[in-house]
Amino acid sequence: MVKQEDSIMNCDGVSASYEVSDLITFRVFSVFTGTVLTSKTLWIETAMTAIIYWFVFLIVLHFRPDHGFRAIIGKESAIRAFIAMFSTLIGLLLSFYTALNLGRWWGMRMGVQNIEEGCKKLVMMVSQGCSDDPVLLATINRYAQTSLFLIFAASQNAELGESPRLKALEYGLLTQEEADKLEKLNPHMPFVHAETLWVWLANAVTRLHDQGLTKGAPHYCALMGAVESGRMGVATIQTYLETPIPLGYVHLLCLMVKLHNFILTVLMALACVMLAGGQKGLQPVGMFRTSFRAFFMPFLYNAILILNQQVSDPFNGDAGDFSWTSIHMNIKMSAESYSQAGKQLPAWVTDHDFKPIPATVPREAV
Repeated sequence: MVKQEDSIMNCDGVSASYEVSDLITFRVFSVFTGTVLTSKTLWIETAMTAIIYWFVFLIVLHFRPDHGFRAIIGKESAIRAFIAMFSTLIGLLLSFYTALNLGRWWGMRMGVQNIEEGCKKLVMMVSQGCSDDPVLLATINRYAQTSLFLIFAASQNAELGESPRLKALEYGLLTQEEADKLEKLNPHMPFVHAETLWVWLANAVTRLHDQGLTKGAPHYCALMGAVESGRMGVATIQTYLETPIPLGYVHLLCLMVKLHNFILTVLMALACVMLAGGQKGLQPVGMFRTSFRAFFMPFLYNAILILNQQVSDPFNGDAGDFSWTSIHMNIKMSAESYSQAGKQLPAWVTDHDFKPIPATVPREAV
């Protein structure tokens, strides 16, 4: 089971992440797993850049005229100024696009947190103020996990055509009866199923209130507020996943990045040919500088686009996405601890009589 659920989220420590201390040193060059460097798309695009660059360089170098080539190409400084103008605009648009995507990514993480906290709050308030019924408490725990699992499964199984509801049944998060009833309510749409689980919990809370197990209307409203927190978490995630950034903006941005990369590659190849001979002879440092820029800038811009694509859906199982194992273990262990906390109270809670606040004496009586 995923190495015992990552050794129960790394036992007494903080759940595993990445070491920033490695990234701020030269050890950063040894970090590969979970980074954009693992993207096949990035290396394919880089290979395309290399093909264009070397094709233009070799063809122009072969047919280069003996005299007047520098006059045809122009000064290297003029080429760099033209590219710098283009690069500045692309950098501005990419910065805005990245900030927008990271904001959406964090919004989805807060949606996940709302589901977690809704479950924890509901288990705490029910177990310590209403009922310690094990079936009820275990079901709250299970439904919260299932609502999140349906989101992960919907994102990861979209291309496979597998039903998230049936995957949850296969993993033991739903019973056959519950899966059948969800199908009757809505045969598809996993987000509707995920929200429906919280509706069932709302019905259970209402039954607790009708049986006189709550501490009155305010307590009942607080319980329903915990249920609504979980349901709203699902709705928030659905909103982000099903409402991408407008196509027109993304298309224009990607078009400009690819156009920039193509123009940059061609111009840098011509500049490299200019530095490869002529009146000033071979200039190896200049050739290296030009070649490096021809590969580095397209590589960087392509990498940023790919990173934006990855954070747009943090549930689809990529290395840098949200961890289902970590999240569901947090829900499971927290809910189990909360439900049993009333049976494992320290002595100061059970043996101590709490004193009321003394009444204040009116000034007129002094």
